[in-house]
Amino acid sequence: MCGITGYVGSRHALPLALEQLRKLEYRGYDSAGVAFPDATRVQVVKSVGKIAGLDPLVAGLGQGCGTAVAHTRWATHGRPSTENAHPHADCRGQIAVVHNGIIENYLSLRARLEAAGHLFQSETDTEVLSHLIEEYYAGKMEEAVAAALSEVRGSFAIAVVSTYEPDSLVVARRDSPLVIGLGRGEYFLASDIPALLAHTRDVIILEDDDLGVLSPAGMRLRKLDGTMVQRTPMHITWDVGAAEKGGYEHFMLKEIREQPRTIRDTMRGRVMPDHQVDLSAELNIPAERWRSFDKISLVACGTAYYAGYAMRYFFERVLRIPVELEVASEFRYRDPTIDERTLFVVISQSGETADSLAALRLAKSRGATALGVVNVVGSSIAREADSVLYTWAGPEICVASTKAYTSQLVALYLLGLHAARLRGSFGAEETAALVAQMKQLPDLVSRVLDCDESVRQMAPSFAGAADFFVLGRGLDYAVALEGALKMKEISYIHGEALAAGEMKHGPLALVSQGTPVVCLVTQEALREKMLSNVKEVKARGATAIGIVREGDTESAMSMDHVIHVPSTDDWLMPMVAVVPLQLLAYYVARELGREIDQPRNLAKSVTVE
Repeated sequence: MCGITGYVGSRHALPLALEQLRKLEYRGYDSAGVAFPDATRVQVVKSVGKIAGLDPLVAGLGQGCGTAVAHTRWATHGRPSTENAHPHADCRGQIAVVHNGIIENYLSLRARLEAAGHLFQSETDTEVLSHLIEEYYAGKMEEAVAAALSEVRGSFAIAVVSTYEPDSLVVARRDSPLVIGLGRGEYFLASDIPALLAHTRDVIILEDDDLGVLSPAGMRLRKLDGTMVQRTPMHITWDVGAAEKGGYEHFMLKEIREQPRTIRDTMRGRVMPDHQVDLSAELNIPAERWRSFDKISLVACGTAYYAGYAMRYFFERVLRIPVELEVASEFRYRDPTIDERTLFVVISQSGETADSLAALRLAKSRGATALGVVNVVGSSIAREADSVLYTWAGPEICVASTKAYTSQLVALYLLGLHAARLRGSFGAEETAALVAQMKQLPDLVSRVLDCDESVRQMAPSFAGAADFFVLGRGLDYAVALEGALKMKEISYIHGEALAAGEMKHGPLALVSQGTPVVCLVTQEALREKMLSNVKEVKARGATAIGIVREGDTESAMSMDHVIHVPSTDDWLMPMVAVVPLQLLAYYVARELGREIDQPRNLAKSVTVE
């Protein structure tokens, strides 16, 4: 959820911490704040709203100070307000803490601290940390932080700055991401890698219960229990420009238009010359293990869940074993029947989604083989899964996911074909034919992007709608789910996806004159049934917006508005058909003047439950 940055070194720390923080604003923008030590106390400056609100408040401050932390908040405990904004200081104003996560036992800790005389200024769970550290401080900040965190239940990524040790930062994490950027005599700190790329590409990704002390003299890493550890630095190959807008008005539009490249990147090196798929070099799962699985469990949240929805169809087709799909936030509550013969696949762009991470840990505890499909190298899911398949979408800055979704689909198609080859459940000729068409996907998506202007022109007609319906059958229904989510996320218009055959079982009552209904007609085997459903909604006055294959004149004639998409194998149509839905949501939101890259109430990486 929240974003953390920090700097310690010889340079002016405050502008560096803020510069990095702006690259993390997608993680939350309810409030923002900074802290830095001066001669007598830790100075804390906070404001409600976006980071820009801090600029006039910090102008000219912190000159000569080489240590600072900063924070942008996505509110959980306590409303968005100046008091609840981070950083949070202790009673004496000598210690300040920034935090991403949730302290589950904060109420009992707060009651104890208040009874001991500590005065709280906020409603947040985080503030107990600054007072706990104050309580334990006895001359060494590292030990005070470790002692405080030993009492904490929940998740945290924290950075602590103090007047007691003004030239150092103490950092720690559990279940929330934290990355250290390595410089020469200086260190950078951030919740996500893109915030660091302007300054360094060499990073250390902290692991659970790591605690670090950073100063110009060097870095020391240990576990909370005092055990010293070494972490191998990782070199990041992302281009700095990959995390910038590149001339586009919004990151979302940039990321939509990057999809031909990201699809190609996700396939690169994973397809053999004979059009078979081989992921053996990446996946730590031997062939005999693939043959032993009798069930696949797919678990994810949000957009990643909808990618899993499409893959459930595909995996069952090529692997011929049952495939379950579960929302990660519900997985643990139904006592799932998984064991050592289950392949557990968790899908997450960030690799830090708290619910997905908790589901993975449960699956592993029951003997399942856990495979993570993630975008972020070194993320928690990537580290804790038995194997990891990266999607190679690059940094995705817009909160609403686009290129990560199509990259997830590609990676999962490749996974299914790899497993099918080892299990002998899908023919080599069939695989080769499908892969040959997969290799055409970047060009097909580029052609879809050429419809950008026609979608833009149609958007004003629908910007005043109270509701959007998105209908499909089979794989088109999976795409409809993602399309409706995009409309909700960034336009704030209610969007609902429905399996088209279910309209007559109640939802049809919601259709009236002019109701926009997006109708996906890309699955050849289901085309006739889908057109019958189109007629049902049009008979009730709906405005039908069709996404249909090029050359399908019959389907086009049934629509009020048509977006044509190029044809490919039915199995691959989701990656083609989703793009017009992304564009439609974008242009409707733009017409309404929404905060497209940072929609209200949302954050990019959901690291709390």
